[in-house]
Amino acid sequence: MKIAIMTDVNAGLDYVGYDTGITCLRSTVNFKNEVLVDGIDIKADEFYRRISQITNASDIPSTSAPSLGDIYDAIDNFIEQGYTDVIHFPISFQLSATGPTVQQVAKEYHGRIRIHVIDTKLATYMQGYLAVNAKQMVENGASVEEIIERTQFLINNFKAFFVVDDLSYLVKNGRLSNAAGFLAGLLRIKPVLELTSDGKIVTKEKIKVYKNAVERALELMFEFLNGKTNVKVFLFHSLREDVIKKMLERFREVRPDIQGIEIHYITPAVGAHIGAGVVGVGAFLLE
Repeated sequence: MKIAIMTDVNAGLDYVGYDTGITCLRSTVNFKNEVLVDGIDIKADEFYRRISQITNASDIPSTSAPSLGDIYDAIDNFIEQGYTDVIHFPISFQLSATGPTVQQVAKEYHGRIRIHVIDTKLATYMQGYLAVNAKQMVENGASVEEIIERTQFLINNFKAFFVVDDLSYLVKNGRLSNAAGFLAGLLRIKPVLELTSDGKIVTKEKIKVYKNAVERALELMFEFLNGKTNVKVFLFHSLREDVIKKMLERFREVRPDIQGIEIHYITPAVGAHIGAGVVGVGAFLLE
């Protein structure tokens, strides 16, 4: 048995600072007639610089999922390298069709290679963490069944909240109706959003001040982690290092026992749907 790990660019592995050895399917970011491959043609700093200058909602970029050709090429390459199994960790099925598409392609490879597609129900480095953890398990000699079992445990024991500064992106991409978006903008609402257990993004609470929304997101996470010690915590953002530093300080103040809190960028493929000025906190219970 030889196991390959695959994910997509939404997982944020381009920004972990080392080569994970994990195959990544790449989306494109589309600025009108300009098509850029996420992580290759455009990186997070340039992407958020560009969208921070957008003044018209019609100029908000869109994204395109990895092409069928890229999926076929990745799987064919695994076969050439002698892999018997591929475990794929895509963004939540509720947020993109990438995972279901790989599931369909997998049927064409029956008898040639076994492809296991996991609905992570996650995005950003929360999704990426599952792939990195699986890669480590492969290197430690774990079986496909053991990796999938551990992955499902982590999926069943996570929580994530984030705060959005500009509702235009949520409105354009169907997360809020135009009417709701207009009203929220008028009232200067800064919603606390939750990534739910079934992989959807929903409004958890509506708060009028960005700073207060960030504090409320942290409070909700502290409630989730109350009494839990063996946990993994992540902070993520779209170029809001100033806010992230304060969130980290708050975490150290309230939960000094939690070590190794990681900070990650929100990738352009995700940022195109939620905008700049986004911060979030996510955590897994490890036991």
